[in-house]
Amino acid sequence: MTDGEKVLRVLLDKVLKERRYEPSEIKIQEMSSGGRNYTSALFLISICLPEKELKLFAKVANIGQELREVMQADWLYGTERFVYTRLMHLYNELQKDLKDEYRYVFPEFYGISEETGKETVIMENLVASGYEEYDRFKSLDWDHGRIGVETLAKFHALSFALDKSDPETFRKITANMTFRLGGGEETQSSKDMWMENDYIERMLSVLDEDDRAAVKKLIMNYTLPKFNKPIDRTVISHGDYRLSNMLFKGQGDELKVRVVDYQTVHAGCAVTDLVYFIYLGSDEEFLRLYFDKLANHYYTSLEAALKRLSVDPVEVYPREQFERDLKEKLPYAVLVGVLLLPVIVADENSGPKINIDEADVSTFIVKTNDLFAERFRGIVSECIRRGVL
Repeated sequence: MTDGEKVLRVLLDKVLKERRYEPSEIKIQEMSSGGRNYTSALFLISICLPEKELKLFAKVANIGQELREVMQADWLYGTERFVYTRLMHLYNELQKDLKDEYRYVFPEFYGISEETGKETVIMENLVASGYEEYDRFKSLDWDHGRIGVETLAKFHALSFALDKSDPETFRKITANMTFRLGGGEETQSSKDMWMENDYIERMLSVLDEDDRAAVKKLIMNYTLPKFNKPIDRTVISHGDYRLSNMLFKGQGDELKVRVVDYQTVHAGCAVTDLVYFIYLGSDEEFLRLYFDKLANHYYTSLEAALKRLSVDPVEVYPREQFERDLKEKLPYAVLVGVLLLPVIVADENSGPKINIDEADVSTFIVKTNDLFAERFRGIVSECIRRGVL
């Protein structure tokens, strides 16, 4: 039995007692993330109850001690705990009278542990309910992009609705929800540390010389926290809204999605989630054909979601403001392309190994591959076409 499984069993026993479940058998199987998750060990759980078989999924913290501070582990795990124990309930109350098709649906939550170094969350196993992962090595297609931005619009609409219905609670919540990955104004950012390890130079090496100089000039002026600050109206943003954190079921007009990772939720700007989702999941052809269409679909979906929650879109986030914000935040695509895309498209064997105590920031120095080079060049090309570079 691994250390992670031992930690999981402690919380699982507590959950079963609280729910008064008396299982005849419990099976726990550790699974590979396939390169999609680097902060937790993942487990499948099968519980035989008298009336049914309960299928659950669990994540157990596995960041090595050396990296906990660098990766802001306390913030990551604490944020996820806050989402499942408080924000989810606030949002569900706001949308309780909506039809199922209009609700933002969180995974069913069973239990969580906040013990440092052993942070654990147990939720429903969506795969057992027919949901599937999207191939992260493939570019977005229209249907997955469409349902992705519709769901993101529902998530953001609930933030606006909470602000309107209970501004004092919203103010208190968002006052302490700063995006923390990548360092702060007074500390050495992860970008600085990656510069020391020659990381950025390696990533830029896939570009032509002129493009390389333009990208380097841009990213030297920005950090991840700077891009994830609100511009005008604060929105509770996801922060890591990408295909690897989503599961899909069905196809075409019947396609559904569930978002499964809430470690980077923060007080930010709606359009950063949108730029992040589309640019980190797309190749150049898709960006050229569908970025504007998806951006428009996001906003029309947001308008509809706000109206269903009795919030006036013009009052809280008019289209003109959305378009200004989108233009201002587009350079974010270049920064995350350099800093995060290499890890996102790395194969499982090449990805960072952060679960060992001696791991440090150099663990994130992954080799570039052909897919990264193709995708990153596409991001840069599109940003040049749009006047960002």
